Amino acid sequence: MKWNTIRNMVVLFACVAAMQISVVYAAPWPSTRLDRYLEKDDAWYSSEEGKVVVENILSWQDAYGSWPKNVNTAARLYTGDRKELEGTFDNAATTGEMRLLARAYRISQDSRCLEAFNKGLSVILKAQYPTGGWPQQYPPDKGYNRHITFNDHAMVRLLYLLRDIAQASEFEFVDAEKREVAGQAFDRGITCILNCQIRVNGKRTVWCAQHDAEDLKPQSARSYERISLSGSESAEILQLLMRLDNPSERVIRAVQAGVRWYEISKIEGLRIKWVQGKRTAVPDPDGPPMWARFYEIETNRPFFCNRDGVPVYDYNEVDSERREGYAWYGNWGKDVFWEYDKWKAKFGDRLTDEQSMTLVIIGDSTVCAFPEDDSRRGWGQYVQAYFDDSVKVVNLARSGRSSKTFLNEGHWERALWTEPDYVLIQFGHNDDHAPEKPESTDADTEYADNLRRYIAEARAIGTVPILVTPVHRRKFDTTGRLKDTLRPYADAMKRVAAEKNVAVIDLHTASGELFLKLGEDGCEEIGNAPDDRTHFNERGAQMLAEIIMKQLPSAETNLKPYLKKNFETK
Repeated sequence: MKWNTIRNMVVLFACVAAMQISVVYAAPWPSTRLDRYLEKDDAWYSSEEGKVVVENILSWQDAYGSWPKNVNTAARLYTGDRKELEGTFDNAATTGEMRLLARAYRISQDSRCLEAFNKGLSVILKAQYPTGGWPQQYPPDKGYNRHITFNDHAMVRLLYLLRDIAQASEFEFVDAEKREVAGQAFDRGITCILNCQIRVNGKRTVWCAQHDAEDLKPQSARSYERISLSGSESAEILQLLMRLDNPSERVIRAVQAGVRWYEISKIEGLRIKWVQGKRTAVPDPDGPPMWARFYEIETNRPFFCNRDGVPVYDYNEVDSERREGYAWYGNWGKDVFWEYDKWKAKFGDRLTDEQSMTLVIIGDSTVCAFPEDDSRRGWGQYVQAYFDDSVKVVNLARSGRSSKTFLNEGHWERALWTEPDYVLIQFGHNDDHAPEKPESTDADTEYADNLRRYIAEARAIGTVPILVTPVHRRKFDTTGRLKDTLRPYADAMKRVAAEKNVAVIDLHTASGELFLKLGEDGCEEIGNAPDDRTHFNERGAQMLAEIIMKQLPSAETNLKPYLKKNFETK
């Protein structure tokens, strides 16, 4: 994902009374306390005042390379022990100082500014989690600041800075290797944002103010900052995504879903006024649209909190101290809609139904689609019929492939290019071939590791993996029992599913029960040919698809709303 350099914008407005034009500085990133210095001309940085400000800022950098919050680092010199400073990325700290020092270095060539800037960049890059997000500070402690922090736009500010370091001419003094690394960190951060977008009943919504650094699930912070959908932080996230030069399909879907959430979540007919010395929510049919800071994830109901952490659903029930000391309501969606109108004009031809969904299926010949002139059929050919029109099923299974050869031949990479919302994964039949065969894998080692790779790489792009244990072979012994050669692979898959907390559909067990019920003669009727105990005809593949689709809503409940209403009658 690449960005054009977004320069500081000049906003012109008419002063009607004076009939004059005024110039107002406005940065594209969320504001920082140092923006007023960034709008100064170059000469100011060489003035005595400018030099004092730079000296002051240099003095506040902590041992790791960041700056503290809630202190004006430009106003006075820090004379204490540097070891006692605790830097952070929260509350606009660090990013503003780095932008100012970068400009100061370009003008003065003061090596101390360059050294401090590089130290700041180093700590930012070091602090980024493998999942692409940032904690509130580095090193993080065991409290809530260890979470990926969108709160107060901490991560968004970091991403704007990294984007500019990688792309903007103002940062050409940074060596090429560091600029490239900054760009890569930016890309990982965008992927993290996409992966964190919260789904409710399978539909994308917005973001929580904090997410877990590993599994990316929403997390709470202070007692009154509970797990929620954030009406505040999500606005800046969406504006960041809408400023990408060439948004991917995932970005487009994320933006459309987020904007839709703001549309359905706006609060009208209410206004905040001072009543008897208190900020009070009062009915007002002319009140402008506003949004709550927090919404319950499952119900989308706005809520508020006192310091005891107990949610209340009426703003007027919040204690005076919390009511006046926290932004419970805001016009955040207004900025989202303004940005979206511009974005839609630019990328309108690429927009889709934001609630559409793609489900990819990968596997072997028991799954794949066959041409009409072939009597074989895979169960993947019949899954689409169970979903409503908002779901697109893409069957990328390939005949003859195992968990290993599907990877080695590049089929998995091509599946990831589609950036699906979900992927159904079934392998085992060809993994079970003789050890000397190139497609063969050991169930407990290579096969299990391949499944872990599928899971990790799917999750890395925000795709939800669902495992399907391999369908039974229809081979009976002399006593009428099924020969269970695929049991080791089915068991290995279930172990990996439990280990990685992945949904699993146990087709192996269910198909075995079906085949025993049908008996050897009945199994011949659903096979491709009398001596073919692996492949299926149309009837057999449809029976397997029905088994899978009956288990799917329980295995992955977020898919249930997408199923056709007459599903049970299929």
